[in-house]
Amino acid sequence: MFKKLLDKPFRLMSVAGLVYLLTMLLLNIFTDFSYEQSIMPFSKAVSYASQGVAIVLCVLTFFFYINHYFYYAALEIMIFSNLYTGRIYTALFLTSILFVLMLLENKLVSRKKLTLYIALEIAKVILVVPYGAKTFFEYAGIVLFSLCMIGCINILFRHAYTRKDSVPPSLDGYKFSDRQKDCIKEIVLNNTTIKALAISHNVSESAIKKDLSHIYDVLGITGKADLKALFIGYEF
Repeated sequence: MFKKLLDKPFRLMSVAGLVYLLTMLLLNIFTDFSYEQSIMPFSKAVSYASQGVAIVLCVLTFFFYINHYFYYAALEIMIFSNLYTGRIYTALFLTSILFVLMLLENKLVSRKKLTLYIALEIAKVILVVPYGAKTFFEYAGIVLFSLCMIGCINILFRHAYTRKDSVPPSLDGYKFSDRQKDCIKEIVLNNTTIKALAISHNVSESAIKKDLSHIYDVLGITGKADLKALFIGYEF
């Protein structure tokens, strides 16, 4: 059971998220933990509502672990909630987790997604304004520093990977079917979903899942992120 969770990291993260959210919910009920520092109106309602929605999104992530946007949405909701209720450092921690996940999955490569992410970050910074100039500049400074550091670390790892193995493995060296090769290409270049791959190949989603499982087993990897990292720079 645990091995299956390790093979599907977003399922494991959804379980961890549920444990965290349920713990916060219990603390809210008995101690007012999540909104005791807030100076904003309706903090209690915001705290309960955001935790409830985030719990639902974590459950959806567990069952639909291929669609990672459920988990991203849960993190964003909790970040905004923590900022609104005055838990600035918790929000910073969750922001770092979200940014790392997006970097690992190349979610910020398109201008549209990057613009949306920056707009959300600006909105978060604005939420800190009511807590005073000191908190505002501290939060903004830590966010910028964290994002720059994480971005630099990501670049360094990518460069190290490129230097270590500048020539990605050739698909011709494996006995993959044409459909499996196309799945690799579409995932690496376009982050194509299983549903979209099934439609384009006129097969069921379960057939595509079997293809991906075979690909991961042959290549000795565990998921999309590893697949994209393995074929960085590959000319399809």
